[in-house]
Amino acid sequence: MKVVPLNEVKNRLSAYLELSKREDIVVTKNGRAAAVLHGVTDEDLEDYLFESDPRFIARLESLRRNYQREGGTSIDDVRKELRLPKRQRRKK
Repeated sequence: MKVVPLNEVKNRLSAYLELSKREDIVVTKNGRAAAVLHGVTDEDLEDYLFESDPRFIARLESLRRNYQREGGTSIDDVRKELRLPKRQRRKK
Protein backbone atom coordinates (compact mmCIF):
# COMPACT_ATOMS: atom_id res chain seq x y z
CA MET A 1 0.00 0.00 0.00
CA LYS A 2 1.29 3.41 -0.98
CA VAL A 3 0.17 6.74 0.49
CA VAL A 4 0.25 9.68 -1.93
CA PRO A 5 -0.94 13.30 -1.71
CA LEU A 6 -3.76 14.34 -4.04
CA ASN A 7 -1.61 16.86 -5.93
CA GLU A 8 0.86 14.13 -6.90
CA VAL A 9 -1.93 11.79 -7.99
CA LYS A 10 -3.50 14.55 -10.11
CA ASN A 11 -0.18 15.17 -11.87
CA ARG A 12 0.50 11.47 -12.53
CA LEU A 13 -2.93 9.85 -12.58
CA SER A 14 -2.19 7.37 -15.38
CA ALA A 15 0.90 6.10 -13.57
CA TYR A 16 -1.00 5.67 -10.31
CA LEU A 17 -3.87 3.90 -12.05
CA GLU A 18 -1.36 1.45 -13.48
CA LEU A 19 0.30 1.01 -10.07
CA SER A 20 -3.12 0.42 -8.46
CA LYS A 21 -3.31 -2.86 -10.41
CA ARG A 22 -0.50 -4.15 -8.16
CA GLU A 23 -1.13 -2.33 -4.87
CA ASP A 24 -3.69 -0.05 -3.28
CA ILE A 25 -2.99 3.68 -3.36
CA VAL A 26 -4.26 5.79 -0.45
CA VAL A 27 -4.85 9.34 -1.67
CA THR A 28 -4.53 12.03 0.98
CA LYS A 29 -5.94 15.54 1.03
CA ASN A 30 -4.50 17.99 3.52
CA GLY A 31 -2.62 15.09 5.12
CA ARG A 32 -5.72 12.96 5.72
CA ALA A 33 -6.85 9.86 3.85
CA ALA A 34 -9.50 10.85 1.31
CA ALA A 35 -9.76 7.92 -1.13
CA VAL A 36 -8.26 4.62 -2.17
CA LEU A 37 -7.30 3.71 -5.72
CA HIS A 38 -7.82 -0.01 -6.13
CA GLY A 39 -7.31 -1.59 -9.54
CA VAL A 40 -10.25 -3.63 -10.81
CA THR A 41 -10.98 -6.04 -13.63
CA ASP A 42 -14.24 -6.08 -15.58
CA GLU A 43 -15.32 -9.02 -13.41
CA ASP A 44 -14.50 -7.10 -10.21
CA LEU A 45 -16.56 -4.16 -11.45
CA GLU A 46 -19.53 -6.38 -12.25
CA ASP A 47 -19.35 -7.92 -8.75
CA TYR A 48 -19.14 -4.45 -7.17
CA LEU A 49 -22.14 -3.18 -9.13
CA PHE A 50 -24.25 -6.18 -8.11
CA GLU A 51 -23.18 -6.05 -4.47
CA SER A 52 -23.93 -2.34 -4.14
CA ASP A 53 -27.32 -2.44 -5.94
CA PRO A 54 -30.09 -1.93 -3.34
CA ARG A 55 -32.41 -4.28 -5.28
CA PHE A 56 -29.81 -7.05 -5.21
CA ILE A 57 -29.19 -6.53 -1.48
CA ALA A 58 -32.95 -6.62 -0.78
CA ARG A 59 -33.28 -9.83 -2.81
CA LEU A 60 -30.46 -11.48 -0.85
CA GLU A 61 -32.04 -10.46 2.45
CA SER A 62 -35.37 -11.89 1.29
CA LEU A 63 -33.73 -15.17 0.29
CA ARG A 64 -31.92 -15.39 3.65
CA ARG A 65 -35.17 -14.85 5.57
CA ASN A 66 -36.89 -17.48 3.45
CA TYR A 67 -34.03 -19.92 4.04
CA GLN A 68 -34.20 -19.34 7.82
CA ARG A 69 -37.97 -19.99 7.81
CA GLU A 70 -38.15 -22.91 5.41
CA GLY A 71 -34.66 -24.34 5.16
CA GLY A 72 -32.72 -25.04 2.03
CA THR A 73 -32.81 -27.53 -0.81
CA SER A 74 -30.74 -30.69 -0.64
CA ILE A 75 -28.20 -31.40 -3.35
CA ASP A 76 -30.13 -34.58 -4.17
CA ASP A 77 -33.30 -32.55 -4.82
CA VAL A 78 -31.37 -30.16 -7.06
CA ARG A 79 -29.93 -33.10 -9.00
CA LYS A 80 -33.45 -34.53 -9.48
CA GLU A 81 -34.81 -31.18 -10.62
CA LEU A 82 -31.98 -30.77 -13.14
CA ARG A 83 -32.20 -34.43 -14.15
CA LEU A 84 -28.58 -35.07 -13.23
CA PRO A 85 -27.34 -38.53 -12.30
CA LYS A 86 -27.10 -39.42 -8.64
CA ARG A 87 -23.79 -38.56 -7.07
CA GLN A 88 -21.42 -41.48 -6.65
CA ARG A 89 -20.59 -42.12 -3.01
CA ARG A 90 -16.89 -42.31 -2.24
CA LYS A 91 -15.62 -45.57 -0.86
CA LYS A 92 -13.79 -45.31 2.43
